[in-house]
Amino acid sequence: MKSERRVTALLAAVLASLLSLGAVGCVVTAFDLSLKSALAVALVCVGAAVFCAGAFSWKHGGMAVLLLSALLAGHLWRQGEAAEQVRQLISRISHVYDQAYDWGVLSLTDAPWDAGFADLPMGILGAVIALSGAWTVCRGENTLFAIVPALLPLYACLVVTDTVPDAQCLFLLIYAFLLLILTGRVRSGNPSQGNRLTLLAAVPTALALGLLFLTVPQEGYVNQSEELRDSILSWIEELPETVENTVQGAASNAQSSQPERVNLASLGRRMESTAPVMEVTAEAGGTLYLRGQDYDSYDGTGWTATRNRVEEFSCRGIDLGTVTIRTRNKMDQLYLPYYPENGQSLVGGKLDNTRLSTEYSFLRTGLPDDWQTQLAADAGSPEFPVAGVGGMESTQESLRYRTLPLETQTRAEALLAELSLSGTITEKAQAIASFVRSSARYDKNTSRMPSGEPDFALWFLEKGDTGYCVHFATAAVVLLRAAGIEARYVSGYMVRAQAGETVTITGENAHAWAEYYVPGLDTWMILEATPADTNALNTPPAEAQAPTAAPTEAVPEPTEAQPRPSVGMAPALEPAAAKKQGPAWLGTLGKTLLLLAAAAALLEGQRSFRIRLRRQRQRKGTTNAQALARWQEAEQLAKLLKTQPPKELEALAQKAKFSQHTLTAEELASFESYLRTARKRLRQMPWYMRLLQEYVFAIY
Repeated sequence: MKSERRVTALLAAVLASLLSLGAVGCVVTAFDLSLKSALAVALVCVGAAVFCAGAFSWKHGGMAVLLLSALLAGHLWRQGEAAEQVRQLISRISHVYDQAYDWGVLSLTDAPWDAGFADLPMGILGAVIALSGAWTVCRGENTLFAIVPALLPLYACLVVTDTVPDAQCLFLLIYAFLLLILTGRVRSGNPSQGNRLTLLAAVPTALALGLLFLTVPQEGYVNQSEELRDSILSWIEELPETVENTVQGAASNAQSSQPERVNLASLGRRMESTAPVMEVTAEAGGTLYLRGQDYDSYDGTGWTATRNRVEEFSCRGIDLGTVTIRTRNKMDQLYLPYYPENGQSLVGGKLDNTRLSTEYSFLRTGLPDDWQTQLAADAGSPEFPVAGVGGMESTQESLRYRTLPLETQTRAEALLAELSLSGTITEKAQAIASFVRSSARYDKNTSRMPSGEPDFALWFLEKGDTGYCVHFATAAVVLLRAAGIEARYVSGYMVRAQAGETVTITGENAHAWAEYYVPGLDTWMILEATPADTNALNTPPAEAQAPTAAPTEAVPEPTEAQPRPSVGMAPALEPAAAKKQGPAWLGTLGKTLLLLAAAAALLEGQRSFRIRLRRQRQRKGTTNAQALARWQEAEQLAKLLKTQPPKELEALAQKAKFSQHTLTAEELASFESYLRTARKRLRQMPWYMRLLQEYVFAIY
C-alpha cells in the first residue's frame, strides 16, 4: 500500500511539473516576457509540484499545503514586490492585445519594464498549476481541476496574440493533458490501475505527439485570431435563432408520430420528462387510460405494429360521459379512452388524426362493476348481452394475436405450468398479471438486457430483478399468448381523472399495458401487469405515448401487499468506495469559477436572444407592422432617457395602427434614425447604467 502511494506521488509530481512548466513556458514565450532567472522559475514550478505531490499523498497533507501557501502569500504581500510585478505584467499583456486589436493599453504602473517583471507572477502561476495537478492525481479527482488552470493561460496565448508559444513548451503541456485525460477515469476508480496505465501510455503518447509535431511544424502555423474572433461573434449572434429553431422543431416533433417498432433490446434506465403533452377533461372520474398505439408482432427483441390492420374499437355499455382532449402540439393520431361509444376504426393499431386536430372529444362507455358475474364461464358464450364491434373478423386475425417465436412459446409454456391456469379467460389473465407483478421489483433504473439474451420477456421473467411498465406489459402479453389468449402490447398515457376537472398530462404519465380479447364481450380488455393498483380495469385509461425505446411512465398507486420501491435513487456508496476528499477551498473555487462562467454565458445569451427577437419583429410583416414594432422600442428608449419620443413618430405610429395608409420606406426609416440616436445617447451614460441597459433591458 505504501509503495503504491509512493508511485502515485511520483507520477503526480511528474505530471504536475509538466503541466506547470508547459503552461508557464507558453505564457513567457507567447508574450515575449523577460525573466531574470528562467532557471529559478522552473525550479519553483518543479519544487511546488514535488512538495504538493508528497503532501497530498499524506492524509492530512492538504492542511500543510494550505498553511505554507498562506505563509508565502503573506510574505509576498508584505514585501509588495509581487503586486508591482503583477501590475507590470498586466500592462505588458494589454500592450500585446492593443497591437493585435486596438483595444488600448491598460496602464497600472508608471514603473518602467525591467528584465525581471515577470519572475514572481510566473512563479506564482506555476505553483498554482502544480498544486492543482498534484491534487488531482493524488486524490483521484476530475481531470478538469488540473486541466482548466493550465488551459486558461494557453487559450489566452493562442487566441489574442500574434506569437504562438514555443514548440517545446507546447509539447510538454499537451503531453501532460493527454496523459491526464487518458488515465483520469481509471485513476478515479482504481489508483493502482491508473498508475499502471499512465506508465504504459507514457511512451506511446510521447511518440504519437512527437510525430504530430514533426509532421505539422510550427513554421506552418498561421495566426487566425481575428478570424476566430469573428467566427465566435458570428456564432453567438446566430445562437438564439439556432436554439429557437431547435426548440420549435423538438416541440413540433416530440409527439407528432408513433413509431412502428418498440426496440426492447435498447431499453435501459429511464429519465422522466415533466413537459406538458395535453390537457384532459372527463365527466367521470377514475383511472383514465388513453390508448395511443398497439403492437401485434413480437420477435423476442421488440414489438412491431403491422400496417394496414383495420379493426373496430368500442364497447356498448354504461354511459360514462364525455372525455375532451386538448394537445399542446399537432399529432398524427388521436388518443382513445376506453371505450368510445361510437365505433372507431383503428388502422395499423391507432386512430389517425387526419385533420391534425388539437382538440377533440369522445363519448365514453364502460362495463358495469358486475360485468364478470354476468359473463358465462365459457368465454365463447355471450351471457352478457353487449353487441360488440371490435372482434376478430377471421381466424387469421385471431392467430395474429396468439403468435410467438417457437423458442419463446416453449419456454413460456414451461413457466405457465407453474400456475395451473383454470377458469374463464379473465381469471386466467388475472392470474398471469399477478405472476408477472410478483416476478420483479418496479424500478426505472433498470439496466439493458444483456446482448446474448434472445428474448426480452423471458429474460425479464427468469433473470430480471427490476423493470418498469414496458417490461411488465411485454411479459404479460407473451404469457397470455402462450396460454392461448389473444393479446397485444399497448402504449399511451395513464392519469388520475377528477370528474369535471381538467388534468394536465406530462411525459411522467406515459405508460404501457397489455390488452387481451374476450370473445364473450367481443371487446379488448385492459390488463395492468405493472406492480400497482389494478382495481378498475373497465375505467377509462390515460393516454400512452408509444416510445422509440420505452416511455417514461405513470405507475398505478401501490397496494399494501405490493409496495412500490423508490424510483431513481442511486445506491449508497460503500465507505471503502467513497472518494477521497481534497482541500475544500480548491474544489469550491473551481465550482465557483464554472458557475460564474455559466452565469456569464447565460446572461450574454439572453441579451443576444432578446435583441434578435426584437429585430426580427421589426423586419417582418408590412411596413405598418414594422413601424409599430419600432415605435414600441422607441417608447422604451425615451423612457430610459427620461424624455418624450418625437411627436412626428407618434403620429406615424397612430397612422400605422389606425389608418388604411401604408407607410413608405422613408417614413419607416425615420423610426430607425431615432432609435440610433437614442442608443448613442444611452451609451454616454455612466458604466453601471450601460450595464443595466445592456443586460436587463437588452437595448444594445
